[in-house]
Amino acid sequence: MKHVVVDPITRIEGHLRAEVQVDEATGKVTDAISSGTAWRGLELVMHGRDPRDAWAYIQRICGVCTTAHALASVRAVEDALGIRIPKNANYIRNIMAATLTVQDHIVHFYHLHALDWVSPVEALAADPQKTAALQNTVLGAYKLPFRAPGTSVTEAFEHDFPAATPAYFAEIQGKVKAIVESGQLGIFSANWWDHPDYKLLPPEVHLMAVAHYLEMLDKQRELVTPHVIFGGKNPHPHYVVGGMPCS
Repeated sequence: MKHVVVDPITRIEGHLRAEVQVDEATGKVTDAISSGTAWRGLELVMHGRDPRDAWAYIQRICGVCTTAHALASVRAVEDALGIRIPKNANYIRNIMAATLTVQDHIVHFYHLHALDWVSPVEALAADPQKTAALQNTVLGAYKLPFRAPGTSVTEAFEHDFPAATPAYFAEIQGKVKAIVESGQLGIFSANWWDHPDYKLLPPEVHLMAVAHYLEMLDKQRELVTPHVIFGGKNPHPHYVVGGMPCS
């Protein structure tokens, strides 16, 4: 019997510890336990405070899922006090929750996970022409429309994303090259870029994915605009027990 411990399991907000007992003869797991090891102490911070202020403190538990904890807190207080909020306040809260859901997927997929699989260093060896062809293949496979310069997809909101051209990917590659050659990797620092597993994917996949990573930094900012409009800021927008702090 083998006892395996994985601690910490990262890429989640609050590291996790997992322990498993494995029967080495059969390869089967016979027992397992997981535990959260991060202690933030929000329960102690809230001790003795007005429950109507809970949303402001509790959402500070995380800067990624941000408003979800505030919304849960303010709803819990309203449920306890029997408060029914105005219909418009409910609409606004739902809009904020929905935009967080989309932004959260982008943050986790690209900005917390992506660099475990793709490397800006490997992207330097890519051929921009082949990368553009790969991107067009992906767009075609998923039947995604893409905007030509100067055209509009919808009157409500300009859904633009970069044209899959060799010039575009060459520009991205140049930006990444300047970062790598500076020796100060910035957002790409503290990773193991020399690990051989990064070479499993072709360089063109790395360049395409790194381009997406950089584009999504801007896109996630746009997505949470309702938090700023209705809640005053992001992360950690404002709420009020009984409604919202906006008209």
